[in-house]
Amino acid sequence: MPQQSRRNFIEQAAVLGGAGALTSLAGCSGDGSGDGSGGNGTTGTSDGGSGGETEMLIGSVFPSGHVINEMANSWAETVAEETGDRVSITIEPAFGGESEVMEQTRIGSIDGTIIGTRWVIDYDPENFWVESPFVFENWEQQKRAFQTEYLDNGREQLREEGNQLLINQPVYRGYRHTTGNKAFETPEDIQGINLRVPDLSPWVNIWEGIGASPTTVAFDELYSALQQGVVKAQENPAETVLSASLYEVQSHYTLTRHLASTGWFTLNTDTFGGMSEDDQSVVRDTLTQSIQDLSSNIQESESQALDELESEGMTLVEPDRDAWLAAAEDPLRAQFEESWNPSLEEVRNI
Repeated sequence: MPQQSRRNFIEQAAVLGGAGALTSLAGCSGDGSGDGSGGNGTTGTSDGGSGGETEMLIGSVFPSGHVINEMANSWAETVAEETGDRVSITIEPAFGGESEVMEQTRIGSIDGTIIGTRWVIDYDPENFWVESPFVFENWEQQKRAFQTEYLDNGREQLREEGNQLLINQPVYRGYRHTTGNKAFETPEDIQGINLRVPDLSPWVNIWEGIGASPTTVAFDELYSALQQGVVKAQENPAETVLSASLYEVQSHYTLTRHLASTGWFTLNTDTFGGMSEDDQSVVRDTLTQSIQDLSSNIQESESQALDELESEGMTLVEPDRDAWLAAAEDPLRAQFEESWNPSLEEVRNI
């Protein structure tokens, strides 16, 4: 089945028969020759690991033209070249929300995902500290945290229950900072301010503990919410602030560096297990290298985005970061004690 028409067929099946139709589709879309991980099937086609051809459809939550998708398309070309076209990969942008693309990968309707942090929330909530504000000193420490044994259970649960393998290298998507119509040099400056945050309860708890009044607003409604004063501030990486033109409705960008956003790739275990070992190595190794290169490029473009925001009229503010970290200490400790597995001290020693 051609890649593009396959997506149309999936969508029609979902409309006509819901999840049951998708499950039925998954059950007949591949030969089931995986690695014994218990999946329902795969859209990828191969000869069970002896060097046959494999077609992969990977659903991305990021929109068309996004830098991660552009990297993924380049990676797909590299894989095709290095495997002599035995492995063909199609990247489908804006495929749906993170939960949707992960579920379709689980049941085998697609062969992989490009997502944000959803895998930690769904499969390792006790370790969601790894994607929460004010936990880490810097990105290097956060990146090391993803490689620790603390996340082993989550990776295993994703394999066993989610039927997908995590490419264990995050894409660095940029530091999250805080915008507003005034500077937030210290936490006292944000007391009682309606701050838009994603609908993640640990984030809400931490910001509330610092003294802000966190409000969850859908991202596609954020510009108008800021414009109308429904919320007075928000937090996002510089590239996001720039691309969403938030500089038009916010005057200051305080460089709180409270968290680095990440992106992740997962691959359906049956599809991956159906490839030859050589093709598996090509797919895994070239993707890991592509992720490392993109992360470096994003770190370089991050400073350019900050310069562009400044040229658009935003005031860049260097806050008293020690004061911010001190203010976050108590809410972080409460969050670790109530919901998270290691202690804050153990995490800070990573």
